[in-house]
Amino acid sequence: MQQSRRELVTHTFEGARFEDHGLDIDVLPDLVAYKAILVETAKELWRRHHPDRLRLPANFEQSLVVKFYEIGKGSTSIPLFRQMVAEDQMPMWTGRDELDEAVDVIADSIAAAAADHPLPEGLPKVVMPLFADFGKTLRADESIIQTLPERTQPVRYSAQVRGRLAAWTQRDYEDRIDLAGEVRSADLDGYNFTLRLADGLKIPGKFRNDQELLFTEALSKHASRRLRIVGHAEFSAIDGRPKRIVSVDNVRDYTPGEEAFDATARPIWDLAADIAAEVPDSEWQKVPADLSKNVDHYLYRTSREEE
Repeated sequence: MQQSRRELVTHTFEGARFEDHGLDIDVLPDLVAYKAILVETAKELWRRHHPDRLRLPANFEQSLVVKFYEIGKGSTSIPLFRQMVAEDQMPMWTGRDELDEAVDVIADSIAAAAADHPLPEGLPKVVMPLFADFGKTLRADESIIQTLPERTQPVRYSAQVRGRLAAWTQRDYEDRIDLAGEVRSADLDGYNFTLRLADGLKIPGKFRNDQELLFTEALSKHASRRLRIVGHAEFSAIDGRPKRIVSVDNVRDYTPGEEAFDATARPIWDLAADIAAEVPDSEWQKVPADLSKNVDHYLYRTSREEE
């Protein structure tokens, strides 16, 4: 088993409580809360990047391992590292992914809230309620300074910034949706419809005139036909559930249990080539010559098939 790590972000606690360069263990829940925001943001970003996939990859969340190994000497700085794991003889993934993107998006969101600017589009609005627990232990004179390895300007997260985010959380918000359900009504005059999800929730919405046929046919065969809708909806600040579908960007038939096919998606071999190009030659040289023949041996320690 191979392991490597790289720094994601450093959290430095500032305030009178930390002037002796000691870290009060009462602030540790803030690190746990930050990781929760990080992981949920990464999951939502993955869904955005893969609109034709209804489920996350197996063990996706478990693969997002974030650790700190020490407190910065002479300060209260805590560098958080991404731990990467790979099987022996297999190339180690070294590229950026949704977790790295999540670190950037969260930092941008904190900076926007600190300046009282609109939140960036990249922040999935469903994670906003999680900020209520991040910085919960901070006192009025305290802040968490976030420093990212590739950025020269840190961002400051204070009780005031947390309060501003909390206030925004109390408002209904708009975000991307990817839903599948039964069409229960369709009004051709106003292009209105109602979608019933598998859990029984009914969501009103509007479709475009060029989507009329799909919705009316789905309504006439509602007992057996389901539609998958990608677009934007208004969400409730109270429970985070969609209240109204604002726009339908893409709609298609959906069969439960089947993944939808997107003819515009890049071929898997192109994606594999992009990933392979990011792996250093020194790592490729570690790949066993008989990997294709003995892949089960290297993955599961079965007996090796000899020539």
